[in-house]
Amino acid sequence: MEIADDITVKEYFEEMVPRIFAEELAKSPVLGMEGTEFVLQFDVTGAGKQTYNIAIKDARDLEVKGGPADSPDVTVEIREDDWRDAVTGKVAGAVDMFTDTAQLANKAKYDMLKTTRGTLNLDLSHEGAENIPIKIVFGGAESPAVTFRLTLDDWVLMSKGELVGVTAFMSGKLKIEGDMPFAMSLGNLVA
Repeated sequence: MEIADDITVKEYFEEMVPRIFAEELAKSPVLGMEGTEFVLQFDVTGAGKQTYNIAIKDARDLEVKGGPADSPDVTVEIREDDWRDAVTGKVAGAVDMFTDTAQLANKAKYDMLKTTRGTLNLDLSHEGAENIPIKIVFGGAESPAVTFRLTLDDWVLMSKGELVGVTAFMSGKLKIEGDMPFAMSLGNLVA
Protein backbone atom coordinates (compact mmCIF):
# COMPACT_ATOMS: atom_id res chain seq x y z
CA MET A 1 0.00 0.00 0.00
CA GLU A 2 1.37 3.37 -0.97
CA ILE A 3 1.69 5.93 1.83
CA ALA A 4 1.63 9.65 1.00
CA ASP A 5 4.86 11.56 1.68
CA ASP A 6 3.00 14.11 3.80
CA ILE A 7 1.07 11.66 5.99
CA THR A 8 0.72 12.74 9.59
CA VAL A 9 1.51 10.50 12.52
CA LYS A 10 -2.16 10.60 13.54
CA GLU A 11 -3.40 9.65 10.05
CA TYR A 12 -0.92 6.81 9.79
CA PHE A 13 -1.68 5.19 13.13
CA GLU A 14 -5.42 5.84 13.27
CA GLU A 15 -6.28 5.19 9.60
CA MET A 16 -3.48 3.35 7.81
CA VAL A 17 -2.34 0.85 10.45
CA PRO A 18 -5.82 -0.72 10.84
CA ARG A 19 -6.26 -0.78 7.05
CA ILE A 20 -2.85 -2.36 6.42
CA PHE A 21 -3.45 -4.90 9.18
CA ALA A 22 -6.88 -5.87 7.79
CA GLU A 23 -5.51 -6.23 4.25
CA GLU A 24 -2.58 -8.40 5.38
CA LEU A 25 -4.86 -10.56 7.51
CA ALA A 26 -7.30 -11.04 4.61
CA LYS A 27 -4.43 -12.15 2.33
CA SER A 28 -2.83 -14.48 4.81
CA PRO A 29 -4.69 -15.50 7.98
CA VAL A 30 -2.36 -16.19 10.90
CA LEU A 31 -2.45 -19.53 12.67
CA GLY A 32 -0.96 -20.66 15.97
CA MET A 33 -1.15 -17.32 17.77
CA GLU A 34 -4.29 -17.98 19.84
CA GLY A 35 -4.01 -16.70 23.40
CA THR A 36 -1.34 -14.12 22.58
CA GLU A 37 -1.37 -10.41 23.23
CA PHE A 38 1.32 -8.00 22.16
CA VAL A 39 1.52 -4.26 22.80
CA LEU A 40 3.82 -2.15 20.66
CA GLN A 41 4.31 1.53 21.42
CA PHE A 42 5.71 4.10 19.01
CA ASP A 43 7.12 7.35 20.40
CA VAL A 44 7.55 9.61 17.39
CA THR A 45 9.66 12.60 18.33
CA GLY A 46 10.01 15.93 16.57
CA ALA A 47 8.38 19.26 17.31
CA GLY A 48 6.54 17.36 20.03
CA LYS A 49 6.39 13.72 21.01
CA GLN A 50 3.45 11.78 19.58
CA THR A 51 2.78 8.40 21.14
CA TYR A 52 0.61 5.61 19.78
CA ASN A 53 0.23 2.08 21.00
CA ILE A 54 -0.91 -0.90 19.01
CA ALA A 55 -2.39 -3.89 20.83
CA ILE A 56 -2.66 -7.12 18.86
CA LYS A 57 -4.57 -10.09 20.29
CA ASP A 58 -4.36 -13.58 18.80
CA ALA A 59 -2.65 -11.97 15.76
CA ARG A 60 -6.20 -11.21 14.57
CA ASP A 61 -7.56 -8.31 16.59
CA LEU A 62 -5.92 -4.90 16.44
CA GLU A 63 -6.56 -1.84 18.55
CA VAL A 64 -4.73 1.47 18.06
CA LYS A 65 -4.79 4.09 20.79
CA GLY A 66 -3.19 7.49 21.11
CA GLY A 67 -0.99 7.92 24.17
CA PRO A 68 1.30 5.61 26.07
CA ALA A 69 0.42 2.02 26.93
CA ASP A 70 0.47 0.82 30.54
CA SER A 71 3.14 -1.85 29.92
CA PRO A 72 4.24 -2.08 26.31
CA ASP A 73 6.15 -5.19 25.31
CA VAL A 74 8.25 -3.08 22.95
CA THR A 75 8.63 0.68 22.63
CA VAL A 76 10.15 2.13 19.47
CA GLU A 77 11.40 5.72 19.68
CA ILE A 78 12.16 7.37 16.36
CA ARG A 79 12.39 10.92 15.01
CA GLU A 80 9.36 12.00 12.99
CA ASP A 81 11.29 12.61 9.75
CA ASP A 82 12.94 9.18 9.99
CA TRP A 83 9.59 7.57 10.87
CA ARG A 84 7.94 9.19 7.84
CA ASP A 85 10.76 8.09 5.55
CA ALA A 86 10.41 4.54 6.93
CA VAL A 87 6.62 4.26 6.50
CA THR A 88 6.65 5.86 3.04
CA GLY A 89 9.42 3.55 1.83
CA LYS A 90 12.17 6.14 1.41
CA VAL A 91 14.28 4.25 3.95
CA ALA A 92 12.62 0.89 3.59
CA GLY A 93 13.32 -1.68 6.25
CA ALA A 94 14.29 0.58 9.14
CA VAL A 95 11.36 -0.50 11.35
CA ASP A 96 9.89 -3.41 9.38
CA MET A 97 10.49 -5.88 12.19
CA PHE A 98 7.81 -3.92 14.10
CA THR A 99 5.48 -2.90 11.28
CA ASP A 100 5.42 -5.98 9.07
CA THR A 101 2.49 -8.20 10.07
CA ALA A 102 4.20 -11.34 8.77
CA GLN A 103 7.23 -10.74 11.00
CA LEU A 104 5.10 -9.99 14.06
CA ALA A 105 2.81 -13.00 13.57
CA ASN A 106 5.50 -15.53 14.32
CA LYS A 107 5.10 -17.47 17.59
CA ALA A 108 8.83 -18.00 18.14
CA LYS A 109 9.54 -14.27 17.63
CA TYR A 110 6.55 -13.40 19.83
CA ASP A 111 7.91 -15.58 22.64
CA MET A 112 11.34 -13.92 22.35
CA LEU A 113 9.85 -10.42 22.33
CA LYS A 114 7.73 -11.16 25.41
CA THR A 115 10.74 -12.31 27.44
CA THR A 116 13.43 -9.88 26.27
CA ARG A 117 14.33 -7.06 28.68
CA GLY A 118 16.70 -4.25 27.80
CA THR A 119 17.36 -1.45 25.33
CA LEU A 120 18.74 -1.63 21.80
CA ASN A 121 19.96 1.66 20.38
CA LEU A 122 20.40 1.59 16.62
CA ASP A 123 22.64 4.07 14.84
CA LEU A 124 21.93 3.46 11.16
CA SER A 125 23.98 5.24 8.53
CA HIS A 126 22.79 5.64 4.98
CA GLU A 127 24.20 7.32 1.95
CA GLY A 128 23.66 11.04 1.57
CA ALA A 129 21.83 11.65 4.84
CA GLU A 130 22.41 11.91 8.55
CA ASN A 131 22.31 8.76 10.65
CA ILE A 132 18.97 7.37 11.81
CA PRO A 133 18.84 6.80 15.56
CA ILE A 134 16.19 4.33 16.73
CA LYS A 135 15.73 3.31 20.35
CA ILE A 136 13.97 0.01 21.03
CA VAL A 137 13.04 -0.75 24.64
CA PHE A 138 12.03 -4.33 25.39
CA GLY A 139 9.79 -4.99 28.38
CA GLY A 140 10.15 -1.44 29.69
CA ALA A 141 13.75 -2.07 30.76
CA GLU A 142 16.35 0.62 30.10
CA SER A 143 19.13 -1.83 30.99
CA PRO A 144 20.95 -3.83 29.96
CA ALA A 145 21.64 -1.59 26.99
CA VAL A 146 23.55 -1.96 23.78
CA THR A 147 24.19 0.17 20.70
CA PHE A 148 24.44 -1.31 17.21
CA ARG A 149 26.17 0.88 14.60
CA LEU A 150 25.77 -0.25 11.00
CA THR A 151 24.42 0.84 7.65
CA LEU A 152 20.70 0.85 7.02
CA ASP A 153 21.24 -1.69 4.22
CA ASP A 154 23.04 -4.09 6.57
CA TRP A 155 20.34 -3.63 9.24
CA VAL A 156 17.67 -4.53 6.67
CA LEU A 157 19.64 -7.64 5.68
CA MET A 158 19.99 -8.62 9.35
CA SER A 159 16.27 -8.03 9.98
CA LYS A 160 15.40 -10.32 7.07
CA GLY A 161 17.83 -12.99 8.24
CA GLU A 162 20.01 -12.54 5.16
CA LEU A 163 23.01 -11.30 7.17
CA VAL A 164 23.89 -13.07 10.41
CA GLY A 165 24.76 -10.70 13.24
CA VAL A 166 27.93 -12.59 14.16
CA THR A 167 29.09 -12.45 10.54
CA ALA A 168 28.32 -8.72 10.38
CA PHE A 169 30.24 -8.16 13.62
CA MET A 170 33.25 -10.27 12.61
CA SER A 171 33.46 -8.54 9.21
CA GLY A 172 33.33 -5.08 10.79
CA LYS A 173 29.94 -4.19 9.32
CA LEU A 174 28.37 -4.15 12.79
CA LYS A 175 29.94 -2.24 15.66
CA ILE A 176 28.62 -3.06 19.12
CA GLU A 177 28.93 -0.93 22.26
CA GLY A 178 27.52 -1.84 25.65
CA ASP A 179 26.34 -5.07 27.22
CA MET A 180 27.74 -7.91 25.07
CA PRO A 181 25.67 -10.74 26.60
CA PHE A 182 22.52 -8.72 25.88
CA ALA A 183 23.77 -8.02 22.34
CA MET A 184 24.28 -11.75 21.78
CA SER A 185 20.78 -12.49 23.11
CA LEU A 186 19.32 -10.20 20.43
CA GLY A 187 20.80 -12.32 17.63
CA ASN A 188 17.72 -14.48 17.04
CA LEU A 189 15.34 -11.61 17.65
CA VAL A 190 16.59 -9.23 14.97
CA ALA A 191 16.77 -11.94 12.31
